[in-house]
Amino acid sequence: MNAGIRVVLLATAWWALCDADPSSVPFGVFVVAAVAWVSFRLSPPRPGGWSPLEVLRFALFFFSGSVRGGADVAYRALLPSLPISPVLIRYRMRLPSGAPQTLFRITLSLMPGTLNADVDGDEVVVHALVDRGEGLHHELDDLEWRVSRLFGLRLPPREATHG
Repeated sequence: MNAGIRVVLLATAWWALCDADPSSVPFGVFVVAAVAWVSFRLSPPRPGGWSPLEVLRFALFFFSGSVRGGADVAYRALLPSLPISPVLIRYRMRLPSGAPQTLFRITLSLMPGTLNADVDGDEVVVHALVDRGEGLHHELDDLEWRVSRLFGLRLPPREATHG
């Protein structure tokens, strides 16, 4: 997200929190400037920013993932005879640290039967209710690609693994 949009969003949030009270403007300018400075230090603005089309695509993906994930968990709770074979896998993220990795980790918990169990540097430990083998890795690759597209990033190629 570019700097201008971030400052506008912060100012809008401040304005909403203060019920659009004009007397809050002098203090609000100070607060928005301080929060923007901290925000820029923790996550520097990136060139490009989000396109409305990519935000809409990701929002639709997020919504459908939420519904599918919730339905899957409810279905398994109502039908305990469904097979469950829990597994923990390690997945090396190619996204840069900061907001892209955070959004990836939050969103992966929407995938049916998955949960972000731990983070170790660029690796995330994913708990899955059902061992789907390579299918889970493909779903994580797809999610990472969607997050990279939202942020306007290009993912580096996946490193070959030897087994």
